[in-house]
Amino acid sequence: MDNLIIGDKSLFAIRLKTDKHFVSASIFCESEEMGNNDEYTLLKTFISLLENKVNNYNYLLADQINHLDKDSIYLYVVDGFEKAESWRESQQLESIWITLNLTPCFDGEIFILLSTNEYDRVIWKKFNSETIRETLLPSGYVLEQINLMLHRF
Repeated sequence: MDNLIIGDKSLFAIRLKTDKHFVSASIFCESEEMGNNDEYTLLKTFISLLENKVNNYNYLLADQINHLDKDSIYLYVVDGFEKAESWRESQQLESIWITLNLTPCFDGEIFILLSTNEYDRVIWKKFNSETIRETLLPSGYVLEQINLMLHRF
């Protein structure tokens, strides 16, 4: 099993445990790990889904809601997705909710990215936690790390 870490765990990083066909993934935000390392998915499927997140990232939506506090953003995205009345509305919200529908490794983990020209604002909540956390990272840092990982495959 190969172990690959891309990024800085103290900021944002992705850890992948791979073999030829399967991957277990986790994400680090401010050194806090999210993801279930016991869950594996097909590597090609994971890469394809993550590539789709990057290619369809909705910068306009990120700008529109960035003025809200972290709790309001969390509710807007998570509750909004659950109550979406159209496929288009759910797809817009899913574009910034990076862990949604990505892999079983992230079931229950919430990772929302608001990438703007000024900074990357990350809002997350671990599975079985009531605490919604937030950090500001350099602009483009998160998607840059994801792209670096994608280019390795």
